[in-house]
Amino acid sequence: MADVSIDFPRQDVRALFAQMERARRELGKGLGQSLRFAAWSVASSLGAMTKVAPKYRPYREVEKSRGGQRKFEVTSHKKGSPKTFTVRANNVAALKRMPQARIGKAGLAKSAWFWGLKKLGSSKGFSMKGATASARKAGGGVVDVTQRVRGDDPMIKIVNRLGYARSALRGGESAITGAMGKAARHMAHVIDGQIKRKFKTA
Repeated sequence: MADVSIDFPRQDVRALFAQMERARRELGKGLGQSLRFAAWSVASSLGAMTKVAPKYRPYREVEKSRGGQRKFEVTSHKKGSPKTFTVRANNVAALKRMPQARIGKAGLAKSAWFWGLKKLGSSKGFSMKGATASARKAGGGVVDVTQRVRGDDPMIKIVNRLGYARSALRGGESAITGAMGKAARHMAHVIDGQIKRKFKTA
């Protein structure tokens, strides 16, 4: 599987760095903490925009065969490209009980971002509603987080190794390019809220 690499608009990058500077100046966060705050916000934005696949693969009835069984075409998107095959079942309910028709790891793309957030320190507030149990468990195996947040040259690298992570985003390319802008707005909202609370308790 190819690693997913995303390029963001420059103005959104500048907006995110501006919020990192605010976090340092107004909340007293260190450079590494501010960077982790920004990385968490970007990953959270991408995760929120990631769709959960339906429980069943696309299917259509193609003919009624002898013996009362019906013939269905089922489409799988394993390894990124569609593959259509035929199965026989008495009815749709029986078809849906077959492993050929079920998506066993529905929600894996969303689960990957959940694990990315967890590896950054917290997955609090992130919903994996609709994801199967196997997808929730497997998500940790397709995302890697490398971070060095101490010192004067901190870095955080998030690698999502799921080949269809990009296509699982709602809105396609526009969702990708908008993720950093959304993350900057999220950071601004959190910082504003913390400042207000500080004034109230002062």
